[in-house]
Amino acid sequence: MTPYAELHANGQFGEAGYNLLFELTRQELRLFPSLQPATGGDNAIWDVVGDFLVERGRGVSTMLLTSASDDESVGRLLRKSLRNWLIDRVRRTSRGALRRRLTRLISEDERFEAVPEGQPGAGRWRLAGTAGPPTGPPFATLRAAAWGIRDVRIPPWNSEERRAPIADEPSLQRIMFAVLTEAGGSLEPETVVAVFADRFPHALDPAEVPLTNEATEVADGLEASDPAQAVVDMERDDDSARCAEDIYAHLSAEERRLLPQLHGTVREQMRATGLRKSQTYLHIKALRERLHALLGDEEDRGMMASELLRLCGGPVDGVPDSRGDVPSLPGSR
Repeated sequence: MTPYAELHANGQFGEAGYNLLFELTRQELRLFPSLQPATGGDNAIWDVVGDFLVERGRGVSTMLLTSASDDESVGRLLRKSLRNWLIDRVRRTSRGALRRRLTRLISEDERFEAVPEGQPGAGRWRLAGTAGPPTGPPFATLRAAAWGIRDVRIPPWNSEERRAPIADEPSLQRIMFAVLTEAGGSLEPETVVAVFADRFPHALDPAEVPLTNEATEVADGLEASDPAQAVVDMERDDDSARCAEDIYAHLSAEERRLLPQLHGTVREQMRATGLRKSQTYLHIKALRERLHALLGDEEDRGMMASELLRLCGGPVDGVPDSRGDVPSLPGSR
């Protein structure tokens, strides 16, 4: 008996339905590394299946009985429900911590407030003393406002028991003020959290970075030999771009002008700095050391350096290596 036939015969999952859910869970868990069981094996996956059924089983069964028209739609709808549940579990981790931090910022800083009950947009966040209506500006507009705040300071952190702060208090305050000012009204807290998550991707667990539409389509394709690896490959470029944007935000205007000339001639470097040869040499040396500290020994440092060079207006056919002297191509190592 097929999953669809079982549901309509018994009103609940049977052996075929459980086996389908197990296979979907096995596939989907590969997309969420932080949720993968500490111990492998089928028993660990069945534990996740059990948790899903306890939390969502009755509602999902009702949804499938009313919405699915055949076995193919059962699989598609069940996968969507499972993935949403896994995303919810991820959001209880670092994204939940990010929201709690921003909620505390809204409540403690007198420049911000939550819209009181009885007013349009109750519960949304806005600048204190304003009465703008609930708004929904394009995410790109809010993102630009957040990234427009430079000189963001990320405090050093060495605790292994508590999460590192995403940035210091003044930095968070400036970004929140810029985002709410750009909104021109009140914003849903989740929208603000999404903007800060984009601005500080290092604050999220690896599994929380949203899948791109392209990656989601590949993950949904059962014909892929290894959908998880396909997602990893495509998401690597996105991760490198986000890291490069974060590094770019920490560079001064002079460093951004000079970076494309790291492998240029002395004359080109002097033109970029506007200084004499000896002074230019010191600036070049300092920038190379700074890049080494920022890029470190990351496996994808070549792609990160390429994207950083693009942001600084340089050509992408040759990028400064994180170790200082060797030109490299993206993905060449």
